[in-house]
Amino acid sequence: QQSFNRKLATATAALARQGGAHVTHIELADFDIPMYNADLEAIGTPPDVVRLKTLMFEHPAWIICTPEYNASYPALLKNTIDWCSSPVKADPAWADGMKPFRGKVVGMLSASPGAMGGLRAQNHLAPLLLNLQCWVAPQAFALGHAGDAFAADGSLASEVHQQSVQAVITQVLDAAQRFNAKPTVT
Repeated sequence: QQSFNRKLATATAALARQGGAHVTHIELADFDIPMYNADLEAIGTPPDVVRLKTLMFEHPAWIICTPEYNASYPALLKNTIDWCSSPVKADPAWADGMKPFRGKVVGMLSASPGAMGGLRAQNHLAPLLLNLQCWVAPQAFALGHAGDAFAADGSLASEVHQQSVQAVITQVLDAAQRFNAKPTVT
């Protein structure tokens, strides 16, 4: 409950809303998604996986706040990505496993009590997202020494940190707007 990345996600959502963005803040723990395996998949895709696929598809841009476990992103995130990228053979709408990912603009944030702020998790996550045909924003932010980074109200205490997160938000939203713009024909 006291996750630094949960706090960072909440602070990021607040900054994005203050800037006028429509935000859907999700927590992966709120979805009932079992550990992926082909035997379970053969029985049927869990309803929460389809619910998450739908959310992912409906949003042109995402910002992922990931913890760093053993110099990489956590198993919960990988498991979720594995399920959401798996085709649902019984449902033609989800027969394409890349559908929730293709063309999405993704910004990466992380927070850690260490000095590097979860940067190694981002370094492992970026190639996975690229493989899933996401556009990974070059602007990212790793919040080091996260134990001292938040004010009592949950906001980022440092204006420099706020500006760093805002830079990710701005780049992600600008890129999503450009990628989703309707071309004009003259």
